[in-house]
Amino acid sequence: MKNKLLYRSIPAIIMLGMLSTGVPANAADATGSIPVGQSATQVLSTLTVGVKSDVSSDRKSHQWNKVDGKTGNYTTRDLVLERDMSNVTYNSRGNVNTGILLEPYTGKTIHFQRGQSNKTEGGSASNRDGGIQIDHVVAYAEAYRSGLDKLDFQQRDTYYNDPDVLLVSQAEANNVKKDGTIAEWKPSNQAFQCDYASLQIGIKAKYGLMVDQKEHDKLAQVLASCPTETIISTSQVKQRLTSGTSEGNNTGTANNNTTGGNSQNSQYNGSTNSKNNSHTTNKHHTTTTKKNWVKNLFNGLLKRFF
Repeated sequence: MKNKLLYRSIPAIIMLGMLSTGVPANAADATGSIPVGQSATQVLSTLTVGVKSDVSSDRKSHQWNKVDGKTGNYTTRDLVLERDMSNVTYNSRGNVNTGILLEPYTGKTIHFQRGQSNKTEGGSASNRDGGIQIDHVVAYAEAYRSGLDKLDFQQRDTYYNDPDVLLVSQAEANNVKKDGTIAEWKPSNQAFQCDYASLQIGIKAKYGLMVDQKEHDKLAQVLASCPTETIISTSQVKQRLTSGTSEGNNTGTANNNTTGGNSQNSQYNGSTNSKNNSHTTNKHHTTTTKKNWVKNLFNGLLKRFF
């Protein structure tokens, strides 16, 4: 009899626990998606303008996750390298070994080879990074100060490994960028500056992150030169760079030598594979988050009430 009462009480206890701890039932669904194709200026107007925190991030607590369905040691890093480069080869462990990158921040071409420093094309002096790094377009530490710290660890890990947030970039440029906002750093490649602003706005919209006033004003200033700019995702960058598609102004005239806009109809070559890989990765993170949240909640309630 006592056991029957216990089992009947568990659902009520769980609901009481949610109410007492203030945890929403959909805690794992705190993010949306990149609003691709929407006006960048309009999406910017929906972002919260506020004062960011000055807390230190937990960036060192995260690492590249292995990707479901891939063999060997293939991680999120390899997924993004494969997506953004051409002529990609792999080593015996399944990692991307070589490739050619048309680099968005500088406009230069980088010949990547895993484990080599490649200083002549912008590699780090102290790292064997092949001339490239995987950049969080909205830097993790900056995102953390902009509201990412309000999400739980698994959601922050999803951000860290989200292909929508990541872009292959020149190591030297990324090291100069650090965790700066667009008010503190922007690409030297003039033709990519509008797309860069678009990427940042889209990522902040997806994760509900704020902008400070200087950042907001700089984004608005960049978009003033390309008022027809629409939100793009990182999976579209390679195609845009290789095709040279650019609106550049409100007449829609292509201009690759000035600050570039984008074409709403442009699509990333091989986008089907990229989107499927991204979807698989994010689905895995979401499932893991839900399982961990339910497990931790249930264990906590058992300890609390019994």
